[in-house]
Amino acid sequence: MSGLLCALLVLLALAAAATNPVLLVRGRRRLRRLADHSRGLAVLVPCDLRDRELTDGHWREGHLKLPPGGPGGPVHWRAKGRTEWEGAGFPPLEAASADEISVAFRSADGATELRLHPDEAPMVLRVLREAP
Repeated sequence: MSGLLCALLVLLALAAAATNPVLLVRGRRRLRRLADHSRGLAVLVPCDLRDRELTDGHWREGHLKLPPGGPGGPVHWRAKGRTEWEGAGFPPLEAASADEISVAFRSADGATELRLHPDEAPMVLRVLREAP
């Protein structure tokens, strides 16, 4: 009986490891951001950015703050660990690469690159295209 109980516990541990609860939580957060944005609320989207002006040409983790009410307002950038928001006037971005983890977008001159999760990329690009 104890052998059966041990086997069951091992099976449960393997199942928990395979589901990766961190990915489940991140997925729920992405869905909440998408729903909030569709309801007209401001959202913070995690991303990686390399920009000549905002990050001095180096890759930085941070967040884009999309305006409330959907497209049409200014987009702001904040690097991880910083408290101040900077206005982010991005040039037109085109898709550069994609996989199941991220989608990369690059400006024509290569001065700006942005990496986002594939679920949030359409929302962010729509806002950037219509930003003032």
